[in-house]
Amino acid sequence: MLAGYFAAQGEITATWASRLPAVKETVGISPGRLSIALLAASLGLIVMLSVSGRIAERPRGTPRLLVAAILTLGAALVLLGQVRSFGTLVAVAVIFGCGQGLLLVPLNAAGVECQRRLGKPVMGSFHAAYSIGAVAASGVAAATAGFSHTIVFTVVGGTVIIAALVTIPATLSLAEADAPTSGPDPTTRRPGRVLLLGAMVAAGLIAEGTALDWSSVHVRGLGVSATTAAAAYFAYGSGMAAGRLMADAFTQCLGPRRLLRAGATVAAVGLGAGLAATNTPVAASAALIGWGVLGVGLSPIVPLLYTAAAASSGPRAVATVSTIGNVGLLAGPAAVGGIATATSLPLALTVPVVLTAALVLVSQAV
Repeated sequence: MLAGYFAAQGEITATWASRLPAVKETVGISPGRLSIALLAASLGLIVMLSVSGRIAERPRGTPRLLVAAILTLGAALVLLGQVRSFGTLVAVAVIFGCGQGLLLVPLNAAGVECQRRLGKPVMGSFHAAYSIGAVAASGVAAATAGFSHTIVFTVVGGTVIIAALVTIPATLSLAEADAPTSGPDPTTRRPGRVLLLGAMVAAGLIAEGTALDWSSVHVRGLGVSATTAAAAYFAYGSGMAAGRLMADAFTQCLGPRRLLRAGATVAAVGLGAGLAATNTPVAASAALIGWGVLGVGLSPIVPLLYTAAAASSGPRAVATVSTIGNVGLLAGPAAVGGIATATSLPLALTVPVVLTAALVLVSQAV
């Protein structure tokens, strides 16, 4: 059941992202105004992270948050299909962001508790379910490209709402059994470690956000077709999904600290090698491989860090590291764009290389 929630989050997020261009055209807004709407969603997410961290520590807080968050996200998709003005788009974006913020903390905290009770690593599999849900939704989006976005949002959002309502009894039962025990406020116990974990999550999410926003742009700039350029993010996403499917087995084999160190090393070396081949005859092929290897290397990092945060200081620590991490996710790709404007894109893309290399040095925190 919990894996289903991870998959649903991936499906909802990918559906939202894949159809935003159609919403932009329908509303008739500029890229700048669309950025404002996306910022509104991000602010809603960050605000609700702290709220959900506190609620998750209460008795039966986690199951209630899971149900409320999924219903909110389903409703946001349905409403997004009806948007016809910029003001309405901003309002719906805030609702969507709030739903994501409500979901992230209980989902990861419950996953960590489930892992503790099973006595074996499962967080990699949970996050793999998210990746698989996102890839599946992207495929559906491509297959339904000829349909109105209103129809797609209404069908997907309505399906999510119905599924959430039907599974409420099972969700309450499962989540209550797996609900994390209350943890101390991370601001009063081991705050330095929690902040370090947050900075590490930010480094990982900056690299993930850079892949999302800049991988295809980078490969396109190497003189290949738009179709080949689009394969860059597919390579990254496939590497991420495959890596997460194997992450639990590697966690058992290597332990979390060594796996984080190995993953960060693979990520830094993979993308770094791809960038180093920029001015060679195999630049495009090397770049595609580099982005794919980056996905494999990054795949275990964020799940391992969420596990470490929840295990040490409870749900509120997950909220803290998530807030710091998502600030990095928002600011990182924009910073890469600014550096690229001042210098060049290949040089700017060394930012995630440096950050993932830095994770190797601070892996003792896990």
